Amino acid sequence: MGSLVTLQKTPVPDDPELIGFLDTGLAEPPTFDRDWFDRLLLWATDHRVSDVTIQAGNFVFVERYGRLAPVTRRRWTAAEAYRCAQAIYGDNAPSQLARGEDIDCSYEIRRGRHELARYRANLVAARAARERGLEITLRTLPTTPPTLDSLDLPADLRAHLVFEQGLVIVTGPTGSGKTTLLGAIVRHLLEQPDSHRKIITYEAPIEFVYDRVPRSHALIAQHEIGDHIKSFAAGVRNSLRRKPMVILVGESRDAETIDAMILAAQTGHLVYTTAHTNSVPETLNRLVEPFPVQEREGRMAGLLESLRLIVTQRLVRTTDGRRTPVREYLHFTTAEKDALADAPLRQIARVARGLVRAKGRPLTTDLNALHVAGRISDEEHHHYREVGTQLDPLDPLGGAAVRPVSSPEDIADG
Repeated sequence: MGSLVTLQKTPVPDDPELIGFLDTGLAEPPTFDRDWFDRLLLWATDHRVSDVTIQAGNFVFVERYGRLAPVTRRRWTAAEAYRCAQAIYGDNAPSQLARGEDIDCSYEIRRGRHELARYRANLVAARAARERGLEITLRTLPTTPPTLDSLDLPADLRAHLVFEQGLVIVTGPTGSGKTTLLGAIVRHLLEQPDSHRKIITYEAPIEFVYDRVPRSHALIAQHEIGDHIKSFAAGVRNSLRRKPMVILVGESRDAETIDAMILAAQTGHLVYTTAHTNSVPETLNRLVEPFPVQEREGRMAGLLESLRLIVTQRLVRTTDGRRTPVREYLHFTTAEKDALADAPLRQIARVARGLVRAKGRPLTTDLNALHVAGRISDEEHHHYREVGTQLDPLDPLGGAAVRPVSSPEDIADG
């Protein structure tokens, strides 16, 4: 596999917008061709491309290690983009997009007798120069999730990923590795010889699959929202009638789903989910925001009762052109829950920030360590330094623990 530099070649024609052109080595057809499209996606999988973006009226772009580059010398017409949408989703894709509905689905390409290349796809109508266009984003999905060992997690985080019951939330923006971490946890649960766990997942769409993960005393059933079951909330309710030990909910995006997850966690199940938040404190507030104002205090109490861990993750670009994760996390023991429960709802975020500094790990600890080691540039460090929970001003490198916490008021002052 060539490096990013060796894959870049001078395009023909000499279009200034094609600077940084990435040569796939595939002969480009004069119009959309399903076979060529599949070969492009397979190339993306083999060359560590994270995303392929198709826009009507533009070149096809790929994202590799956080950098965008065109891979076609010809701009695709709206008609070609719609033909591509039909190849991905089916003949009713244009009519669904015309109604203003976006499409989330998976796309698979068979490689040999037993292997599939898999992609997560999003299709949505968009403006084109003189006609109604669309954008298609495809994310490459490793078929089998990585092992927990390969993620090189901090020891204290690794020790608090699996519980008998409760709620574990992995947060971060799209493309930050949430699904990869959860997939590795599920793989770990399946591979344990004494696991004896029944795992049920609800995803939109299904990303990792576990067909090749060895297991002798564990079961897993995966369900795709919109295909196998109507919604995340309906999925969680369905799972409670099937006696699972572990439930994975792809995203906690509405009050009905959050309510069902908390109930499942409170009734003896281990529940994993994700949220699009940037810190532990933000996550606590975000999970009660969907509820009416008069209910939020009670909902926060239920959330705290079930919480076991929140992990926030971002991917930052390293000086070698690749990306590495930085994480913030807090393990919720009785002490942390009591400190938060004693605080007024409006001070929950402030109290949580103090707890992350005193008992957990702020995201800036990882960020500063990478910067000191020369693994990220000054620019990258500056870009992310205000993301997540900030370190105590007296502890800029995150080396020493913050003063002991004796009350919620002490924490709120942090």
